Amino acid sequence: MGVSLSLAGPAAIAVALTLLPGEPVVPEAAAFTLFGLVFPVFGSAMLRCHRAGVQTRGPEFLDLLWHTPRWLQAVAGTLAAGVVLCVAIGGAPAVNNHGDREPVSRATYESALKSGARWFDSGATLFFAVSAVMVAAACRAEEESLARWRGAQHDA
Repeated sequence: MGVSLSLAGPAAIAVALTLLPGEPVVPEAAAFTLFGLVFPVFGSAMLRCHRAGVQTRGPEFLDLLWHTPRWLQAVAGTLAAGVVLCVAIGGAPAVNNHGDREPVSRATYESALKSGARWFDSGATLFFAVSAVMVAAACRAEEESLARWRGAQHDA
């Protein structure tokens, strides 16, 4: 959970920095690195949930969100809302870079770079926030399972 939140913070900051005017502040390599780290972090959260017997899809997922600590709900919700707001403010990419060759101004080029990084980092932030919530739910399920086991041991 700590790893997820500690990576979600820099990713959210990188998203916000793409809204600054001028040249991109965060290098593209940082955006791709943060996005690449989503896969092992989210994958390990999924495995932990699977091991703990926590459902991660369907209506059970909403129950999972509801039964996590309030502070984590606030942090993950704030990160997600902030990223969605930054993406909405930043808009869609300014340049179609899929095979088109046309001259663009330096400002348009920089805007396109920042937009690409914004989309990658916003996805990373959302996945990191969801990973933290999933790990918290898995921890809760493991604690409940341990409490039931101890109760059964005590009764026997």
